[in-house]
Amino acid sequence: MPALSHGEPAPSRRSRRHGRLLAASLLPLSLLLASCSTAPPDQTATTTPTPTNGATGTTTGGNTTGGSVAAQFEQPRKAEGELNIMIITNGISPFWDPMVVGMQKAAAEVGCKADWAGPQNSTVAEQRRLVEDAVAKGVDGIAISSIEDKSSVPIIELAASKGIPVITFDSDSPSSKRIAYIGTNNYRAGEAAGNAAVKLLPSGGKFVGFVGNISAPNAQQRRDGFVAAAKAGNIELTQVLDDNKNASRARRNVEDVMQRSGTEIQGFLGLFSYNGPAIVQAVTNANKRADYKIVAFDAEPGTLQALEKGTVDATVVQKPYQFGYLSTKLLYLINRKGWTEARKEMEVPEDGIYDTGVEVITPANVKQYRENLVKLGVKSS
Repeated sequence: MPALSHGEPAPSRRSRRHGRLLAASLLPLSLLLASCSTAPPDQTATTTPTPTNGATGTTTGGNTTGGSVAAQFEQPRKAEGELNIMIITNGISPFWDPMVVGMQKAAAEVGCKADWAGPQNSTVAEQRRLVEDAVAKGVDGIAISSIEDKSSVPIIELAASKGIPVITFDSDSPSSKRIAYIGTNNYRAGEAAGNAAVKLLPSGGKFVGFVGNISAPNAQQRRDGFVAAAKAGNIELTQVLDDNKNASRARRNVEDVMQRSGTEIQGFLGLFSYNGPAIVQAVTNANKRADYKIVAFDAEPGTLQALEKGTVDATVVQKPYQFGYLSTKLLYLINRKGWTEARKEMEVPEDGIYDTGVEVITPANVKQYRENLVKLGVKSS
């Protein structure tokens, strides 16, 4: 794939450094599995990470570096002894399966314990209870995928106040006391989806988006990136409908749009991982595949199957394997060596934001993508 989607700026020095890190993923799988380097095996062999700077709506440094939170962990927190890492997702989904594999791989390499949990109903209250449980158990580090930026602030503060280092992954809370963010530059990911839509509808058209909750930072940034990129191709995102992370409601939202819009809408955008399969099911049941272009996010089993059948036109995939791998290893190193040394060893940028990059998968390259997943020992992403 080309290094950048057209319309993006030239790579920054940070991007080139990340590119060198991810280039290690081109090594034979046997070497990757034997490696104990802090640079992780990549999820795909052809992805170049996107730059984190230069885009409105991208994650910012927040309290990451130079502040009291980072200073609190400047020295090793626990130089020896057993370490327990906890990863808390923003919900339960097949999307997290590769994250668990990456977490386990990193834990085995460094010799720590790691576990994960997610709120069944994807509510802030449930996520807070999971953090409270982790704090009560005395874990040595927490990685959290924020359901909402502002609502996550007191949750993260709870752990930080107990001297537990907290990082975010997948969905950031830049206004909180998290030390670092590991994951997708969601604005750039939205741009990639917008560019895909322009290719699918070169004469322009109208899209409707579907998402679990648009209040989530990653959802907002994906939407904004899509709007910016698609505008250049005369494509309008007319609205984004929430489903509160309920797959049945997600399907009904699509059905409602089809019933009331007629031929006014030409494309559907699924912003969360389960939205793609929900769109496909609704469109297929209505026998209207020829009427809509479908752009999704992530690669749940249903999305991969739809790509192979040609019932999804494109999906923007992230690196959940890396979310688990990098989060576990970074929290381990913060405990053993302190924040500055951990950041240097992991080659985390000074602003604390580690962009893991995205890739656009279409029916033309889905076979190769599946082969790359098999090499990592996962079936979806």
